[in-house]
Amino acid sequence: MIINRDIRSYNIGLDENLKPKIIEFWLSLYLPPNQEDEGLNLNTFVGTISSYRDPEYEKYGKLNKKSDVYSFGVVLFEILCGKQAKDKLYLKENDKGLAYVAKRRFSEGTLENIIDPLIKDEIGKSSFILYRGPNKDSLDTFTKIANQCLEETQDKRPTMDDVVKELEKALSLQSKANPRVSLEDIKLATQNFQKDKYIGGGGFADVYKGKLQDGNTIVAKRLIKRPDQEEHRFFTELQILLEYKHESVIGLVGYCDENDENDENAEKGEKIIVLEYASKGSLDGYLDKAHLTWKKRLNICIDVANALDFFHGGAGGQAKVIHRDIKTSNILLNDNWKAKLADFGLSLKTHITQGRDYVIDTRCGTKGYFDPLYHESGYLTIESDIYSFGVVLFEILCGRTTNSTYKYDGHYLQDFIKNKFEEGKHDEVVFDELREEIKQKSLATFQKIAYQCLHLQSEKRPTIKEVLTELKKAMKFQPLVAQFLRNNHARRRNGHHHSR
Repeated sequence: MIINRDIRSYNIGLDENLKPKIIEFWLSLYLPPNQEDEGLNLNTFVGTISSYRDPEYEKYGKLNKKSDVYSFGVVLFEILCGKQAKDKLYLKENDKGLAYVAKRRFSEGTLENIIDPLIKDEIGKSSFILYRGPNKDSLDTFTKIANQCLEETQDKRPTMDDVVKELEKALSLQSKANPRVSLEDIKLATQNFQKDKYIGGGGFADVYKGKLQDGNTIVAKRLIKRPDQEEHRFFTELQILLEYKHESVIGLVGYCDENDENDENAEKGEKIIVLEYASKGSLDGYLDKAHLTWKKRLNICIDVANALDFFHGGAGGQAKVIHRDIKTSNILLNDNWKAKLADFGLSLKTHITQGRDYVIDTRCGTKGYFDPLYHESGYLTIESDIYSFGVVLFEILCGRTTNSTYKYDGHYLQDFIKNKFEEGKHDEVVFDELREEIKQKSLATFQKIAYQCLHLQSEKRPTIKEVLTELKKAMKFQPLVAQFLRNNHARRRNGHHHSR
């Protein structure tokens, strides 16, 4: 690990696209591996100019990675205020310059008064125009983490990983479309979260159906748990939905992050994501329905594959996204059976490259869909989504969920599939109501690519582009006459005979 010791705006270069680069390392120190936690105790202070200095390092010679965090906090306030930390305006108050002034202003609630007027349009006491300056949520997130960086003692400062997450959150909240929806409007739409408006819930939120005053039906996803982990999931989902737009991804209507003045217990305020309404609900409720034809099932598979291709491909230059919770209950359907991928609370934005194709991260997801390699090693890859999608493909083909298989047979669907395939009994996994409808070539193409998705070695799983190509082939192999054969089968079941 390297401690820079001279982080300041003067040492950050910008290219023609304003892409920043750290350009000075004269004062940098290598930190031995066995001292990563405690840092170094030096007899003398050597480092950046006084306006950026870590007080604990300056006083006691105690140097660690949090020393750079302090200096970076000063840079954050320089960016916000439009003046260098050593500006005479700040030095009049204290020889620490901007760091001292910013912390005092933050504690007094008057920080707004020293923000650069070029990035702020003042309307009232604390109002900001979203299109030109920072919106309130974005600004609050930014200033809070910047202030934490300037804590006097190193142990109270955040890690750089925490800083990055908060800055990304501030960026996601700064949206051109201003998707904020007032708590009052959401309460009105859901009749104050009435029980009859409740349509489901997950690990961290309750979901309500509602109708806005403009007549649009919406879904309000209301955070119910307050631990930091749950709030992180809330903001992760919000960030993904703000930044990534696709026809096969559930649409964001807006969000709410404000206090309920009538609720004494709402200390941290209501946090609600407002989404487009998918009228048919989630896919898992239709797996065993005969009216969900093979063509409809294939179209749903293609829709989801398109969404994953969008995320795995980096969405036009953006960071790649690993969903981490692909399952049929997270695939929503509208009136026309158009599928929308949803629930991004566990998703991870990553700059995975060919040189490093995995991320070591805390294991999370849903049993029955979990990539075994990720579960065992903690190594998360793009292919972890492919495995989960393979489970979904077989759920669609078999007409049942992996959890229902576990409930009745004691093992998940993928184990059942593996056993049947090893025995050469491929046809026995097909949902009875689909047997006469599916053309053999379509079935074989679908089963082959779905089975490849479940390979235990991630490098032998197909890419989502390969999956998408094969699903489209399976669709081409399915003739239009299949519906006629299906109707004929229905007549025979009802006791009628038909002569060809």
